[in-house]
Amino acid sequence: MKRLKYVLTLVSMFLLAGCFEINEDIDVKPDGKGVYSVHTDMSQLLQAMQSYLGKDEMDKQMPSKNIDTTVMMRNLLDTAKNISAENKALTRDGSVHLLLNMDQKEFKSDVVIPFKSLSDLQQLYNSMNNQSLGFTQLFKGMAGKPDSTSSGNDSGMPDMNQFNAIYDFVSHDGLLSRKLNAEKWKVLQASSQYAQMKDAGNMGISIPYTLTISLPRPVKKVDNSLAKLFPDRKKVVFQYNLIEVFDHPEKFEYTIVY
Repeated sequence: MKRLKYVLTLVSMFLLAGCFEINEDIDVKPDGKGVYSVHTDMSQLLQAMQSYLGKDEMDKQMPSKNIDTTVMMRNLLDTAKNISAENKALTRDGSVHLLLNMDQKEFKSDVVIPFKSLSDLQQLYNSMNNQSLGFTQLFKGMAGKPDSTSSGNDSGMPDMNQFNAIYDFVSHDGLLSRKLNAEKWKVLQASSQYAQMKDAGNMGISIPYTLTISLPRPVKKVDNSLAKLFPDRKKVVFQYNLIEVFDHPEKFEYTIVY
């Protein structure tokens, strides 16, 4: 657990290096149930960490070089004081998997959460992407800090969920939508985290981000020109550089009618 806590601390240190890519998936079944998942590949972080610390220090801090652990959300959230009972109920059947293999240069995390209805998906998505239930809290729990009473990002480092939180997500039968919230966008622009991420974008840093939405019926209409439809029109894929949100937040908006 000490090694895991150390690794997760280093992740926040290298967040601005752009050494990761994100794959977000929303899979909706015909009955409205489904799975929401976020897969993050941070393998490039290992090289950056080794360059920063040196190989000897890396070997000292992580002598076994391997972490492969899955934690159920209920174990992270049941004792958390900063998360509502309603949000705990939405996420308790989910899981977080963390894989670190120094020899094979692998560093990945997977968050997988099933939902029981499209209304639950809407609440889950919005909660995961605001400070009431962000990935920062989940990683704190894995690092042995599930009882934190702070609901925000108190590290001074940017939390990517802060930037996803500028959108309002809506889901019901026949429609999925993510639209920019002008007031939240203004608040973010005034924050110190925004300035840091804006500087990262100016340095040419890229964070590949892929959103895949699988639907039970063919898509009738999608209003984002970057959307790619599969031949059966039941799957929509968006690919972005996440850093572009700071110049063109409208590129992340979409409305899908199916």
